[in-house]
Amino acid sequence: MERSNRCVKFLQRSLKMVKDRRKTLFLISVIFLLTGFVFSLCAQVISPGQFLGYNPGDDFHLATYEQLVGYFEKLSTETDRLRVFDMGQTSEGRKMKYGVISSAVNMANLNRYREISRKLSLVREVSPDEAKKLAAEGKVIVWIDSGMHSSEASPPMHQFQLAYDLVTGTDQKTEWIRENVILLLAIANPDGMTIVADWYRQQIGTPYEVSPLPVLYNKYAGHDNNRDSFMANLAETQNMNRIIGKVWFPELYYTQHETAPFPARIWIPPNPEPVNPNLHPLIFRWKNLIGAAMGQGFDAADKPGAISRTAFDLWYPGYSDGPSVEGHNIPSVLTETANYRYATPHYYRLNDFPKQYQDFTMGTFYPSPWQGGWWRFRDAVDYDLTASKSVLDVAARYRYEFLLYKYKMGRDVINRFRSEPPYGWIVPAIQRDSNTTALMINRLLGYGVEIYRANRDFIYEGISFGKGSYIIPTSQPFGMYVKNLLEKQHYPDLRKYGYLWQGISRELKWDGAPLAPYDGVGWTLPLQMGVQVLKMENPLQVEWTPVSEPVTVKCNLSGSGDRIVFSHSDNNSFLAVNYILQAGGKVGCALTDFSLRGKKYLKGTFIAETKNISKKVVRELVTQTHISPVRGKIQIKTKPVTKKRIALYRSPVANMDAGWISYLFDRYKFPYHWLTNAEVKAGELHNRFDVIVLPDQRAASILNGHRKGTMPPGYVGGIAGAGVANLQQFVKNGGVLVCNKSSCDLPVQQFKLPVKNILANVKPDSFNCPGSLLKVNYEINNPLIFGMRKQDVAYFSRGRVFEMIPDSLRKKGNYQNVTVKIVARYPDEPLLLSGWILGEKLIHKKAAILEVKLGKGKIILFGFNVHNRAQAYATIKLLFNSVLAI
Repeated sequence: MERSNRCVKFLQRSLKMVKDRRKTLFLISVIFLLTGFVFSLCAQVISPGQFLGYNPGDDFHLATYEQLVGYFEKLSTETDRLRVFDMGQTSEGRKMKYGVISSAVNMANLNRYREISRKLSLVREVSPDEAKKLAAEGKVIVWIDSGMHSSEASPPMHQFQLAYDLVTGTDQKTEWIRENVILLLAIANPDGMTIVADWYRQQIGTPYEVSPLPVLYNKYAGHDNNRDSFMANLAETQNMNRIIGKVWFPELYYTQHETAPFPARIWIPPNPEPVNPNLHPLIFRWKNLIGAAMGQGFDAADKPGAISRTAFDLWYPGYSDGPSVEGHNIPSVLTETANYRYATPHYYRLNDFPKQYQDFTMGTFYPSPWQGGWWRFRDAVDYDLTASKSVLDVAARYRYEFLLYKYKMGRDVINRFRSEPPYGWIVPAIQRDSNTTALMINRLLGYGVEIYRANRDFIYEGISFGKGSYIIPTSQPFGMYVKNLLEKQHYPDLRKYGYLWQGISRELKWDGAPLAPYDGVGWTLPLQMGVQVLKMENPLQVEWTPVSEPVTVKCNLSGSGDRIVFSHSDNNSFLAVNYILQAGGKVGCALTDFSLRGKKYLKGTFIAETKNISKKVVRELVTQTHISPVRGKIQIKTKPVTKKRIALYRSPVANMDAGWISYLFDRYKFPYHWLTNAEVKAGELHNRFDVIVLPDQRAASILNGHRKGTMPPGYVGGIAGAGVANLQQFVKNGGVLVCNKSSCDLPVQQFKLPVKNILANVKPDSFNCPGSLLKVNYEINNPLIFGMRKQDVAYFSRGRVFEMIPDSLRKKGNYQNVTVKIVARYPDEPLLLSGWILGEKLIHKKAAILEVKLGKGKIILFGFNVHNRAQAYATIKLLFNSVLAI
């Protein structure tokens, strides 16, 4: 087909040069024959409408992931311009596949072009002169993903049409794209695409056609799957990071979403302030250029309503786009298309618009306001197509520059940090939590970061470091990504920088609350994960070896005796505890400090009896959990740790925090039961469970659930008053109720606990802490705190901060007669470790975690989120201690 197109063009050009009438007639005949051949080839490539039985964008029609992959695989048998590749499994076990599209010639040389991109990305093998030659030869590799948020349904559907248009198009622009671009086309959340399609199909034509999903569209994360980029807990994130950072090394990344600021029809770059400072300036220039090209594409196609520079800032690196991928010197583009719900159309009237948009005032970043009317699913799909083709057109036009400037960005980063701090970070070989340290190293390796291990002991800045310590230099192509994740963040108060976000050159007096960021503002990986590191302010000279494979902790079983001892500070110790309990062994926590074989062990250390389990199981325990227990004969008092019947509350109001907690339970092998509203209302909870966990979910949502008429009957309502009474009785009968952040409000308010959240009515101009890392003082003698340090970290975002109701007011308020212990509080000193906080003195000396004894049981109130999207590994042991009722 590629050859046929070129042949037709050649003959068309030749026709103008031929004057002999008979030759002209002959050539015309040949042209018609060849054109017919080309058209017949196009006809052999099945269209999306023929494959699906409807056209992508038709109202009330959504396809599953299996249908999309099936279409790609069908195309791959009908054209040499598309191939399908496998990138791994999803959270639910599907094969995660992606299509690669380019010209037939390029497809035959994919390995060569991928190698060019790798060399230019990693920089070190290539001189500046060779880089220019490679850029001249190479093709721009562009990644486009859709469906990260599966209820945002138009982007996945546009992939059917985009793939078809690119492999069959004969216009000059499409051929130019095929010649210069290699497109990687992926669905970021395959499981969710099918979950959403199946749900929507069941509801079409019913009163619940646009009702929300009653489950997460990603098994563990739901909408939070786009906050997982740097931590890469999810299988899908790991797959994408590996393909982008270690296999294809694309020059441009584009992710499609579907939440445009109403009434705009699509959000396009540039982003609003603030921007993350750990990005090369060329990243922003590319984004602005691409955004301008998109806007031009929409207005040229009479598609109004493209808006920029609102809502979606570029600070947080947890997104798949933005600082995470851009720290790899890959410009990234986000769009947010408007849609009503799923594939259902909607008519918008002027009165539906916010008042400030009703007069259709034009602006620099909203020059063609949308004026309402019908918005159909096809409209959203068409906008996605225009955006994708604009991105590909820019990539084709600037092929050489995309390739060469990527090399330049990587080289600039290497050169900068050869002579400028920070020179990198040292991760000592000896850690309190060796397995979480290994996890951090592996997450960085998984996204292509260069890491080394010291070949010998060494001293740096007067501090001794052991052989095997990790060194993560910033003088590497992805050094800005390293710096972004490992340094402490200092979020700017935008009230001081009016020239950035409002174009006002003079200082602006701003009396209102701080401008809210889109997401978290402090994420420093070593702090969140509890890993000790040292930032290098001066160069380090040491012999080292590159780390090329995922690391594991060297482990062994030493000593003799019928008990084994292992630290409470290593998160994998909980994996070991569950392993032992499942095997029938006994475990306890030491209630005093003690010494064994010349080493001091702290109160809370796990001590397990091994006489009831085989030597084989003990050996497997070590190899499976990567801890290093020590055998010994220890006769000290312990607090028994027993198997607990754990229930994790799951509401039809799909809750991301519940998903993340289930991820941690699965990872660390805690058996648990999903607890439903019906079971809570049925009562007798103490006969079935020892521990109930309420995730970070508003009390009103737990109580009332979905309103009647908004969901099918089986999905409405909450636990109601009966459920509240049963939960309270569960605790009084000896159960443990664990509440994470906002769910703390339920027992505080409904059980009438003598506790209040001091931030409940505080305005954001008095206290503000949007996703930051703070200091907390922990009561380390309380079993709930075992494994923590006396002063440690907490991730705070819209949390609860507690104080007790004075005794003099308890009777008047009819509060429960309970015993309340403060097991963690905010110290009376500067709290901020990373991020931003305003009004911190308000929470000095106040409680962060409470333990409330009610009847025979207790309630654990975690005022901050103890796991934060399964990223705060430094504090997840608090959750584990609570569910083991230690």
